[in-house]
Amino acid sequence: MSMVQQAIEVSAPVHTVYEQLAAFENYPRFMTGVRQVTSIGADQTHWIMDVDGKRREFDAQIIERSMDERVSWSTMEGPLLAETLTLRPMGETKTQIVAQLEADIAFLMPSDRHGQESLNRRLKADLTTFKGLVESGVLGGRPIPTGASTKQITGRSFLGNAPTTNPASPASVAQRIRNRNAATPPPGPGAGWDTGAEPEISGGISGSAPMGGHTSKSDMWGDGMINEEERGS
Repeated sequence: MSMVQQAIEVSAPVHTVYEQLAAFENYPRFMTGVRQVTSIGADQTHWIMDVDGKRREFDAQIIERSMDERVSWSTMEGPLLAETLTLRPMGETKTQIVAQLEADIAFLMPSDRHGQESLNRRLKADLTTFKGLVESGVLGGRPIPTGASTKQITGRSFLGNAPTTNPASPASVAQRIRNRNAATPPPGPGAGWDTGAEPEISGGISGSAPMGGHTSKSDMWGDGMINEEERGS
């Protein structure tokens, strides 16, 4: 497992930024490798991603959507992918986003010997793309989907605290999901990471594309990673 953290300042009011991060159907427009995200309930989403050139599908639990403060989510089964996005207003027209992402590097980037560094670069690129979309007006003012919930998780922000002590950190929320799922039957078809055939992906959001404009042959974090084999070593 690997965890990285990045921060960026966006020239937009905190509520505008929150609305776009809380609307998960926006994620294919700025998160590398994400092809489509659809709501399957008030607090669950279904994801289609391009992982190392292969189609993968999984369900994710929305852990928290606290108005103008925090958005947190995690995969429910299979390889871990979890993220917490904390917002801090910097006046009336600027907002700081602090993103903490945890992922199963061995699964997502099996041939990358510098997975932590690559994951960190991809998170930074994701935030930079999101910033550009919001500031240019491509994203902004769109309502949160019907059924979106607002949940509060008590505890301090993860800033300045170890991930293991923060109830809203990706590691903590993912563990809570796994503990809860251990007591329930496995999900039906379509849940978890799909390892079957690779059908043509269609039905994505109009005008959306994997973040950074990467093709489907890239892995989920984009083309920016260079592994040792590619260097010829």
